[in-house]
Amino acid sequence: MDLSELKSAVFTDGVAWNQPNLPRPIAFSAVRNFRDLGGYRSVDGQTVRRGLLYRSGNLHNMNDADLRLLDRLLLNRIIDFRTDMEKQREPDRLPDDPHLKVVEIPILDPSTDVALTLEQQFKAGRVDDIDPAYLLTEANIAMASRFTPQYQQFIHEILAANGEPVLFHCTAGKDRTGYAAAILLRVLGVPPETVMFDYLLSNQYYFKPLRRSLILLTLARGRKISRILAGFLEVKQSYLAAAFQTIDRLYGSFDDYVRLGLGLTPEQVNALRSIYLQ
Repeated sequence: MDLSELKSAVFTDGVAWNQPNLPRPIAFSAVRNFRDLGGYRSVDGQTVRRGLLYRSGNLHNMNDADLRLLDRLLLNRIIDFRTDMEKQREPDRLPDDPHLKVVEIPILDPSTDVALTLEQQFKAGRVDDIDPAYLLTEANIAMASRFTPQYQQFIHEILAANGEPVLFHCTAGKDRTGYAAAILLRVLGVPPETVMFDYLLSNQYYFKPLRRSLILLTLARGRKISRILAGFLEVKQSYLAAAFQTIDRLYGSFDDYVRLGLGLTPEQVNALRSIYLQ
């Protein structure tokens, strides 16, 4: 896919085009939205190292070939943002590696809470009161406020990995994981417009492959249900923007959020940048 195709696929809600170094998707056959955060440039001209920081959706459907591919990434730890209910429904399938550490940081944001109970509402046709855009906006606000302790733990797990490869994921790899990737990239000094670019790539790597299923759902259940489900499957600039606006409101600046919310000292920020930038 060339840049013009990527532009039209990703920037669906009026974001001005910016051309950072592109991330590298990993070609798993049964895992969506898996990609390497390496390749993005920081404001001082350094580049995020490849092969160290990965983000994805859940690993429940991995086949044997996927397991071998994941094993070759030599992961030090996997950080899982899913709730107990999500993990019970779709437990990750992982390589048999005694050195692989699994860190559970469950986050039950407003959109996830609703999504876990949607099945019965869809079956009953009770969908008129569901507003995906509102719920996903509220979810991002909660990530920047209510769930700050969880994201502080996340950042410190990245620091503790000390340059060994880390994967972090939720169910779709776009909301809880998208926010985690966004704050991590900003801590590393990646500019906000590039952070937004990465966030919106979930429309390419998660939402777009599901469009055929949405067409079939429209035929089977009607346009209204399909449109609501689609609303939960995509990301928009306004969602992540709401999170950063909340950070500015609560902390005054992103730098103060890093210090007071994420609990990072200047020395720790410099350590992260020395490890993950080149």
